[in-house]
Amino acid sequence: MRELPTFGIAKNGQRFFEWKDLERHFEDRIFFAILAETTIAGPLARKAVTLDRELGLQSLFVPEDHIHISLVSLGDHDEFPDALIEDACRIGSMVVAKPFKVSFDRLSSFGGGSLVLRGSSGSNAALQEFWRKLTALISDSPLQRYLTRSIEPHVTLLRDEARVPKIHERSIDPVCWLVRDFVLIHSLIGKGIYKECGRWQLTGQYDSLAGM
Repeated sequence: MRELPTFGIAKNGQRFFEWKDLERHFEDRIFFAILAETTIAGPLARKAVTLDRELGLQSLFVPEDHIHISLVSLGDHDEFPDALIEDACRIGSMVVAKPFKVSFDRLSSFGGGSLVLRGSSGSNAALQEFWRKLTALISDSPLQRYLTRSIEPHVTLLRDEARVPKIHERSIDPVCWLVRDFVLIHSLIGKGIYKECGRWQLTGQYDSLAGM
């Protein structure tokens, strides 16, 4: 979208005009993720409230049913990207992997004032391998431009841009669960709404009948 042209006079006396892009406001965020299962997400949501009180924060909490591990971001969009969703769902159905365990035993700050769970160095090798399988499929698709070179596994609990960056990393009792599926999420930016565009079970077999 563009605004009306801006007119002016250059140093050489010639008149000119130029178009200036309006600031874009994205509404739709798409990403692959692993949602924490209910038995894990509930206690984590309650733990976030406890941490907020103990650390003297003024937090925005991640809703219980939004607690997740991000896998691959497919960008922010100013309208629902139908073609991208179709490509992403096709890729999701092609992933062949068995269930695997994840474990997080560190509490630390992250970008944007996020307080997150992270794993110790060298942990979550199975998650890293799953990410490589997913990104290998994406690299051979129209979605290749969204890929990054690595993943930093973490689970965001809350956000406080002013206070969280001052928190030092610490050890915690491990938070573990068995990952049995992964999802494609459509997040309505600024509205706190997640919609599942696809969910695929990790059975070790080709999932051509993934729900959309």
